[in-house]
Amino acid sequence: MGTEEVGVGDISSIDAAYWAVVNRVKLQHGVWSFEDRPYLAEPMQCRLLGGPRRRCFMKATQGGVTEQQVCETLWGLIYGYYPRGVLYLFPTTEDVREFSKARFGPLISSNPTTIGRYVRDTDTASLKRVGDAVLFLRGGTLSTRLEVDAKESGKLRGISVDKVVYDELDLMDPDVMVKAQGRMGASEVREEVYISNPTLPASGIAAVFDQSDQRHWFRRCVHCGLEPPGGADWSWFMDGGNGWVCAEVQFPDNVKVGPDGVGYIACRKCGKPVDFRLGIWVPKFRDRSDYMWGYRWSQLSSPVNDPWEILTQYANPPDGNLADIVRLRLGLPFVSAEDKLEKGQVYSCCTSQIQMAGHKGPCAMGVDVRRHKNVVIGYRASRERFQVVRVARVQTWDEILDMIGQFNIRSCVVDIRPYEDAARTFQKKSLSVGCQTWLCEYSETTPVARHYATKTGIVKVNRTEIMDLTHRWIASGHILSLPKRSAEIEQFALECCSTAKVEERNRRTNQLVFRYRKLGTDPDDYRHALNYFALAADGGRIAVAGQGQRRRTGRAKTEYAIY
Repeated sequence: MGTEEVGVGDISSIDAAYWAVVNRVKLQHGVWSFEDRPYLAEPMQCRLLGGPRRRCFMKATQGGVTEQQVCETLWGLIYGYYPRGVLYLFPTTEDVREFSKARFGPLISSNPTTIGRYVRDTDTASLKRVGDAVLFLRGGTLSTRLEVDAKESGKLRGISVDKVVYDELDLMDPDVMVKAQGRMGASEVREEVYISNPTLPASGIAAVFDQSDQRHWFRRCVHCGLEPPGGADWSWFMDGGNGWVCAEVQFPDNVKVGPDGVGYIACRKCGKPVDFRLGIWVPKFRDRSDYMWGYRWSQLSSPVNDPWEILTQYANPPDGNLADIVRLRLGLPFVSAEDKLEKGQVYSCCTSQIQMAGHKGPCAMGVDVRRHKNVVIGYRASRERFQVVRVARVQTWDEILDMIGQFNIRSCVVDIRPYEDAARTFQKKSLSVGCQTWLCEYSETTPVARHYATKTGIVKVNRTEIMDLTHRWIASGHILSLPKRSAEIEQFALECCSTAKVEERNRRTNQLVFRYRKLGTDPDDYRHALNYFALAADGGRIAVAGQGQRRRTGRAKTEYAIY
């Protein structure tokens, strides 16, 4: 669609916000307006304001961000800003169908002149031609494994676009960002927009927001708010004497309740209510603004939500579910203390014993497999206690075979993937030196905690349950003992603490389930190696050390790669 058809010089062609208002774009709940959502104006005018090519929205629910981004994307396609097209990602293919049916279809039919006349192929849920470009609607699930640590989706292949929108990023496959960014390799525009309710700290949208300039909505008190001087920075707006308030940053101290029982956000200087409409976005880190504009929005800045109700629910969460209040109403990531290990808990398990080069055993070993291997070796000190004597990162299977002889290892559990053939070969070789090795398959649905199949040599275990077990080992402080704190033990602690337990809703069955999810970019390999050690030491697979066990000889090598 050329600019001649829509009008050269028309303000609508350079200002998406103006276009939506002047054309009275119809939404499901009414006509587009910034009256109740003034905080959406700046994000929608990012291009006009000379903003960067990246934006992110870490938000509570019902803020209108998805509608804003859909309208802005359609505007950009209509006016030719994205000639290669736009990729709009949702968590699943089912989400694509639901959005196309419930949101996109009505938007087209309700705006036949403004939007509908530019859209073709409306009978295809996942592909729409808008003007001369294409809007691709896809699910952010990567299911095809290509090689170790790499997955791909056939739905993203063959697509070349100028913009990618990740809607509900935290519900997508963590690798989807890299794959989708590759679809913009030939573009000179390369816009990226990230939208999501946050889940865990340092993960998903929270990790993206941490890289941005972290904008917050500050309101000016009509009674005592000062005009910000040129170049006013974050600290100036944070000075309560200047009459500016950020509901999100100062919560809960700025929430008051009026005589009518309705809550309000109060000015820190005069205590009177501040109007949410008289606000501006203030970046906390201006030096990052050229890289990404990041917006944090909560229901405290919504005219239809009572701040006092939010504060009440925060203090006394319904059904004790504080996570939903923090994530869905306050727009912040959350993990409870009991659902995530801390490094201090790991270090409290450390003893004065340095890492050992060998042990008379009998010992058990857990091995997590990537391009390198993470190894955890230990013995049963008593019926209920375990002593780890070695944690190591090695490169080859032969080094692990050497450890069998050095530590008199009787039982071993190894990650079956991604190198199943190599793991099978190791399994056979380890048996020849007197060690029984099981290959582990995690499952989210297995009805029993663990099942050892003698014929196949595979142990299947419920992933959440074994993660719970090793969590308790460390958190209890008296089940697991570790070697003296060292650089490798610090790496072990880092990787043990890089996961957290979260409650999720199974999108197929609609049931609530608990799963452990990785936080941020730190690896979690040692945590899984500890899980495998727990399986190797399970039941009677190794006796209590020193109870008449004969040390076995085998492959012996005194030096091996430790990193």
